[in-house]
Amino acid sequence: MDASGSVPGSLKRPLHFPVLRRGGRCPATPGRPIANPYLAGIALGTGAVRPLIASAGDVRHGVADLDPANTPGWREFKTLWFSTPAYQGPFVIRATNLGASGPIRLGGSGALPATALPIVVPPGPTLNGGGGWRTAPSGTWAKHPGCYAWQVDGLSFSDIIVIHVVNLPRHS
Repeated sequence: MDASGSVPGSLKRPLHFPVLRRGGRCPATPGRPIANPYLAGIALGTGAVRPLIASAGDVRHGVADLDPANTPGWREFKTLWFSTPAYQGPFVIRATNLGASGPIRLGGSGALPATALPIVVPPGPTLNGGGGWRTAPSGTWAKHPGCYAWQVDGLSFSDIIVIHVVNLPRHS
């Protein structure tokens, strides 16, 4: 993963996030189970690059709980980005809050990233992958529940994945 967040020229595309009107329903992307020797869980979307969400909530319907974090005012959920063996090119992930102006950050799980840089994964194998599956462990950080979207750009695609994040009560 490129920690600088610089986007390769071939992936510098305009953002095309959907517009969520006030009071509109969040168009969350459905999740589907995925399991192989390298990763398992619920992944959102059907594209060549997808997030596997480690969160409470109803991830099959695109709803995830924001977990408490050690950084005051912020919450997060673990997000494992992966690419299928059919796609070995670079990809970049950018995010926004749909219908509101609350901040969102992408990056390391467990510690709030210093800036809101995109996630950039170069072509070729990744440290945590195998069998052609490439992974980029990350986190998604927000201050408030809401409707958020990621734009995932690769050499031959630009996909939007939407997630509805909530704060579910925790039971001990």
